[in-house]
This record gives sequence, C-alpha cells and structure tokens, in this order.
Amino acid sequence: MQTITITLEQPVSKFVERQSKSGKKSPQETVLELVTKGFETLLQEKTQRYRQGEISFGKFAQELGITTWELSHLLEEHDWLPYNLPSQSI
Repeated sequence: MQTITITLEQPVSKFVERQSKSGKKSPQETVLELVTKGFETLLQEKTQRYRQGEISFGKFAQELGITTWELSHLLEEHDWLPYNLPSQSI
C-alpha cells in the first residue's frame, strides 16, 4: 500500500467529513473507500469498452497505467475473463 497526501476542495472535504462521521470512520478510511469505489467503477467501464471491442487489451492496460500481465491478473481477481472472444455455440 502507498501513502499519499492530497488537498481536497471545500465541497469534497465537507462531504468526506460528513461521510466519516456518519460511518464512524476516519477521513482517511472514507477517502480510501471513495478512491477504491472510483477505481472499481473505472475498471468496470473500461472492461465494458474492451468487451465491446472499442479498445484493445494493450490499450486497456495502458489506460490503467499497468502492464498487460498485471491487467490479466487484475481481471482474474475479479473473476472476469481476460479475453473478449465471443462464445461459440456448437
């Protein structure tokens, strides 16, 4: 895990503060949760684009800033197939 420091704009900062209090979490935990949800949403959107043939596997990995090998493992961790071949009926 990596530690980073960020500055939040006023509306976002207030949102994080309210979410932290209502969820009885630290602001750090709240921001981590929001970033994780954002990444998962981004991953789902890019997976959809890949499945529809809009981007290649290499472009998919490049847009996430990881290698194709890492992307393959990431998709497998989510129980998603790392290829977009159409299923064939026999």
